[in-house]
Amino acid sequence: MSERRFFLMYDPSFDDMDAEGCPAYGYVMFFDEQDAANYQSGENPDSPAVSMLFTDHKDGQISADLLGWAHLEADIFQQLPLGHFLGLMEQAAQVAIHAGRQVGQVPERLVSSQDSSDEYLQFEVHFSGDEQADPDAEWQLARSLISGRPYLDS
Repeated sequence: MSERRFFLMYDPSFDDMDAEGCPAYGYVMFFDEQDAANYQSGENPDSPAVSMLFTDHKDGQISADLLGWAHLEADIFQQLPLGHFLGLMEQAAQVAIHAGRQVGQVPERLVSSQDSSDEYLQFEVHFSGDEQADPDAEWQLARSLISGRPYLDS
């Protein structure tokens, strides 16, 4: 059984605000850890990638929008069905926005993993700086994200 991992990097150059003044955060998803590490915010990716926008609406709802694809001819886009990307995008939006609400900072990086025998995605949430260096703060964030599985509410 193999594990598939996706790497979502926060890219503030995509940030936006909707007509109601609700913040939207840009992310670029990569399929390889090295590609994610090499990515420069605001640049066109040199490798296969998907750009997306996560919006935190005033009524508490969270939405995810697909913005575009880079290197659509890559094999990865032929191997995975579109529905898989959309499901991943929706779940990543939930995780990113809920984590951001808890900490007051947009997560810099999300790492999604899924074992081929498991239907659920798991996410690692990474913030920039030392804000999460405190193990107690990390534990509280993890407990609040797990409690009631808020990222599955939409």
